[in-house]
Amino acid sequence: MKILHADTDDLDNPLAGGQPVRTYEVNRRLAANNHDITVLTATYSGAIRRLEKDGVAYRRIGFRLPCSGLSPHLSFLMALGPTIKSIKHDLIVEEFTPPVGFCALPLWTRKPVISIVQWYFFKDWEKRYKLPFESIMRFLAGRGYYKYFIVQTEAMATHFRNLMPASQIWVVPCGLDRRYFQFDHSMANTGEYVLFLGRLDINHKGLDWLLDTWQELQRVGCAPPLIIAGEGQGRQYLERRIFQEGLCQNIKLVGKVTGEEKLRLLRDCKFLVMPSRQETFGMAALEAMASGKAVIASDIEHLNEVVQSSHGRLVPFGNVQALAATINELNTDFAQCSILGKNAYIQSANYDWDKIAVRQEQIYETVVEMR
Repeated sequence: MKILHADTDDLDNPLAGGQPVRTYEVNRRLAANNHDITVLTATYSGAIRRLEKDGVAYRRIGFRLPCSGLSPHLSFLMALGPTIKSIKHDLIVEEFTPPVGFCALPLWTRKPVISIVQWYFFKDWEKRYKLPFESIMRFLAGRGYYKYFIVQTEAMATHFRNLMPASQIWVVPCGLDRRYFQFDHSMANTGEYVLFLGRLDINHKGLDWLLDTWQELQRVGCAPPLIIAGEGQGRQYLERRIFQEGLCQNIKLVGKVTGEEKLRLLRDCKFLVMPSRQETFGMAALEAMASGKAVIASDIEHLNEVVQSSHGRLVPFGNVQALAATINELNTDFAQCSILGKNAYIQSANYDWDKIAVRQEQIYETVVEMR
């Protein structure tokens, strides 16, 4: 097949999230299986307009206006339709794209369009720009242009079935590269610190709750060392609170980690804590599971499908005492922590990118054959 994949996020963009990782990992495997794939993505400072990665062609479209953080998305959306109309294709894969979700690509092609949903945070964009982005998304949904969806969780599948009852929806989660599967039974949960891994977004990631919990643990004299790995706009908030509240002896910020450093942090931690307010999946939890680590997470939609009682602990969001007690339990009960970690590793085998790519390829072929 000749596939065009529209993804406003870009793997090489310094501000990239998890979405372009899936785009890259799946597409490079499909390209190795003789599919012709072009990824259309937004531009950014220093971007090369055209390049190839592992058999996948990347084209950056649109333009930047440094005075407006939204402009790359808007220019990408404006350029996307005419661009796909000019390129021969058998299938369009469209990532659900901020700020409006849908890119309206079925209006620009007679070929089938599959929408992949990895993002669903309209309220943040509406608060930031004072525009009704979710209303626009619902208007487009009601037109009936979109018929095929790939989502990451059953909760998201239910949401879209309610939104568009006539559409076909497949649940295909994100995956992991095999380098993450590094579990060593002889080293199970021997780490001496708790790890948070992710973007430093105070609201989404619940980092305010995490600091409240460490205050409580320190007050009762059982606070383990905590490493916070990641970068984002919330770093100054964290630095200020850690200093003002006397948490420096127990909490360390190490910035963004990648490659071997990231793998080392996962391998050497005792368990991962993920106190999120909002998630549409939970990649950090999956990475920890593949390293044989238990995960303590908020009991919220989507995340509670990745973290389950067999290999982790779910805690009601915002309950400082419950989170503190759960952290203390796993920090002091080596045997229980070890059992959960081993179960986590077994569960993570279902998220191998090779398996995910095969499943996604089957869906693509099914949709093309139906049309």
